[in-house]
Amino acid sequence: MNLGKKLSLKQFILSLTLIFITGLGFIAGLYYLLNLEYQKQQDPFSKGPVTTLPKSLRLDLDQPADDTLTFQPSVVVSGQTSPEIYVLISTDTSDTVIQSKSNGSFSTVLNLEEGVNRIKTVVFDPTGDSRFIERTVYYSKEKL
Repeated sequence: MNLGKKLSLKQFILSLTLIFITGLGFIAGLYYLLNLEYQKQQDPFSKGPVTTLPKSLRLDLDQPADDTLTFQPSVVVSGQTSPEIYVLISTDTSDTVIQSKSNGSFSTVLNLEEGVNRIKTVVFDPTGDSRFIERTVYYSKEKL
């Protein structure tokens, strides 16, 4: 390259045009790449929610019904869940862990305290997902 040589007007305009076209191509490419990146971030729920409920873990409580008044000192807690899964049954004063049968059924007898008894039944699967149901049972020693 000869630095002392003067460019003709035609060569000067041609070089400026090539620089301008190259610059526009660079800016257009940068705009395209950034636009693609932001489009991905603007629509995170396009394939559904980020978290989904596990399809295999379920919990149905047959007994006791919610807001039950009983005059018996114990109550049966029974229901259905996934087969051979641990079931935690908690009250304010005690915790009981049982395992569901091969058909998913479970049942146990809980002793009640006089007054309000909140019974929380929780199941966990091996992946750490859980389900719970709360029931309130009122126990009175005296019949009204």
